[in-house]
Amino acid sequence: MLTILVLILTVIAIVLLIVDAIFMQFFLTILTIIFGVSAFFGWVFIAQNIINKNRTFMFVKKMMSLDRNNPKYYGLFTIFDYITGEENNLEVVKAVMENVYLFPKRLAKHPEKAKKKEMTNYLIEYYFTLTNDQLKVNFIWDYNKNFFTWKFISITTLVGVAGIITLYLCYNYIANPNDVLYTALYFLFGGFLLPLIAKFFGHFI
Repeated sequence: MLTILVLILTVIAIVLLIVDAIFMQFFLTILTIIFGVSAFFGWVFIAQNIINKNRTFMFVKKMMSLDRNNPKYYGLFTIFDYITGEENNLEVVKAVMENVYLFPKRLAKHPEKAKKKEMTNYLIEYYFTLTNDQLKVNFIWDYNKNFFTWKFISITTLVGVAGIITLYLCYNYIANPNDVLYTALYFLFGGFLLPLIAKFFGHFI
C-alpha cells in the first residue's frame, strides 16, 4: 500500500516537473518540490525497511546456527527468546539486559514497554560484540556494523537537504531577501550534511 502511494506521488511529481518546465510558475514549482520531496522521503523509507527486514532475517538465520548451549551466548539467546515470545520471565530478561552495556537503561528496566523492532536492533549490536560476523545484506559500506550511526546520518542528511531546498525557494521567490541571514542559514543546514560527508570520506582516506 505504501509503495503504491509513493509511486503515485512520484508520477505526480514528474508530471508537475514537466508542466512547470513549460509554464514556469511559482505555484507549480512549490507543488513540484512538495510532491518530489515527499516521494523521495517515501522511497528512502521503503528502501530502509527492505534493508532492515533483510538484516533481521539474516540475523535470525545466524542465531539458529549458533550453539545455544554455549554459555557465551546465554544472554543473547535469553533476549532473543523474549523477542520471539519463547521467554516470559521478565526478571531473567531484565537481569541479562542490565549486564549488557549496549541496552539503554529504559529498556533494561522496562523491556515490556519496548518495541520488538527496537530491541532487535540492539540485540544485533550485542550479537556483533560476541561474533565476528557482519550480517552482510549487500548494502553500502558498514551499514550493519554501524546501524545507529547510519540512522543518525540519515536523519541529519534529510534535515540538511530539506532546509537547503526551502532556503533556495524562499531566497528566489520572496522579495528583498536578507543575504546575511540566508548565508548563515545555508551554513547551518549545510552543517547537517557534515556527518554524511565525514562518513563518505572516512572510507577512502
